[in-house]
Amino acid sequence: MLDALVPAGSAKLSLPFALATSYDFTGTNEASFTISSQIEAGTTKSVAIVLNRATLAGKVEDLTKVTQLEISQAINAQIEASDRDGLMGKVQVGVGATGALFLQTTGYTDYGLDGAPGGEGLNADHAYLAGGKVRTLAVNNTALSGPGQIAVDIGNGTEIPPDANAQAVVDAYLRQTLESDAGAEDTGVRLALYFARKASTLKSGYDILSDPAMTQVINTVIGLPATSGATTSEALAARVKLIASKVDFASFQDPAKVEAFTRRFAAIWDAQNNTASDPILALFGVGGA
Repeated sequence: MLDALVPAGSAKLSLPFALATSYDFTGTNEASFTISSQIEAGTTKSVAIVLNRATLAGKVEDLTKVTQLEISQAINAQIEASDRDGLMGKVQVGVGATGALFLQTTGYTDYGLDGAPGGEGLNADHAYLAGGKVRTLAVNNTALSGPGQIAVDIGNGTEIPPDANAQAVVDAYLRQTLESDAGAEDTGVRLALYFARKASTLKSGYDILSDPAMTQVINTVIGLPATSGATTSEALAARVKLIASKVDFASFQDPAKVEAFTRRFAAIWDAQNNTASDPILALFGVGGA
């Protein structure tokens, strides 16, 4: 954790490392972190910042060359979007003389529900001071938004705090437990969850054929028979080539495309194996007929 605590004036914080000249966010690169500030005694507010292709599209000139200035502007935009319940008006970000991101607390007056000076109750004004002994700043890296995303260092490294790491382990355990429990009732559910978790590791048809569960998922989606009869290296190579012609492995680095492929498997599996309901599609909040 990086903290700045000052007796007077604004709290200021410079990230330890300089930004690169530019960043490519066209693929799965992502920077994910929180900015937190104690704004008054007993009150700390924070905002989650996510910089990736989805959040930057249309907001930068060129996703292949996102500049230092555009990085700071994107962060400020997300701070502003956090509204008065977040850090809007209370923290601003820029690029310092060293080329590192620089954060500073600012003063902010909340005019209450009516948005006008004066008033009582919900309409009462509240002023947050920029500095003093209370104000602090902290920046902490957080877990990425989904599987397949690649952490990008924008000056704070890519390590995440132990508590966030622990949560990632817990999430992984819960997901594997869900796979096991769900599989006891419906094989398709287990296969769908397993595929969603492992998809980003798949690089070729050999990865598919070496994993019986993956083989079953892919066979279902692309319509191949359950057994390949690939008893020779030539037959195996032919099978791998056929899979490659029907499966875009690069797309499995995109969480949205992984979900779309899993939905496709779910729909086919449910149609073939579950006549009364669609238990796999229910995972996505989609009801069956």
